[in-house]
Amino acid sequence: MEPDFYTKRTQKLLLSGYPVNVNTIDCSFPNAPIIHWHWHEEIEFQYIQKGQAYITCEEDNISVSEGDIFFINQAVRHFITPSGPDGVIYNSIIVHPSFILGFGQLELESKYINPIIANCTFTHLHITRSDSIYESFLTFLKQLITLNETRTSCYELLSKAVILQLWKLLYDRLPDRTATPYKITARIANQDAERVKQAMVFIQEHYMEPITLNDIADSILVSKSECCRCFKRSTGLSPFEYLMKYRITESAKFMHRKSHDSISEIAGAVGFNNTSYFNKVFKKFMGCTPTEYRQSLRRELPKLT
Repeated sequence: MEPDFYTKRTQKLLLSGYPVNVNTIDCSFPNAPIIHWHWHEEIEFQYIQKGQAYITCEEDNISVSEGDIFFINQAVRHFITPSGPDGVIYNSIIVHPSFILGFGQLELESKYINPIIANCTFTHLHITRSDSIYESFLTFLKQLITLNETRTSCYELLSKAVILQLWKLLYDRLPDRTATPYKITARIANQDAERVKQAMVFIQEHYMEPITLNDIADSILVSKSECCRCFKRSTGLSPFEYLMKYRITESAKFMHRKSHDSISEIAGAVGFNNTSYFNKVFKKFMGCTPTEYRQSLRRELPKLT
């Protein structure tokens, strides 16, 4: 998927006058598309219709299964990896925050919208059947899906009403509404975050090739030392550590989907030209060797950390 796909999607949605999009994502068939690291201005609700998956938000890995609901906040880096033998099918509902209240409601935005979308501690919310708000959340979510699939009279207005109900449930889940541990649009405006995101796109496009620190720094037009500082401040990792972690994550995905490929073939496919080094790095990030991980796929799958 092209790096600016989500930027173009946002522009298209805003120009349409109805910045809401409802899709069913099917990752249950062989060679289904992989949802790589990405982020967008819209908030996102996901409803797992069938199967199992890992959803990674920033540095958190969450196992989800059929019936689970997942909220992803604005500008949060995330990707999804099917984890069961049958893959995963889920609904993805994206909503641009500007649609929740509408133009000119600055006081209400400050009171109800910004405390969620600009809260750096509220990156996601995983809602399971045992959660007290699950039934209410699921009812509203299914209404929203149905409205946008059938598109009956005034479905946009009715969708807005449902989204407000969902937002209220999210608002009630804020850890501390009296505190203000956020700065409005801080994540989006932060220069380090923007540079790192661009560098991550470069890594995602070229991780299977030989990449140097100089290549990564050049991709965002900064010096090698500044590139390292940006990564450290934003992710706690060096650019090289992020590259290694991304390659290992991709190799784990290969093992899910290409069960007959050899370990050396998978190592080469994700940018390692030395199988022994691949084994060493894999064990560092995954806590087991590639062979042990592959064997575990027949039993309970470990988290992609």
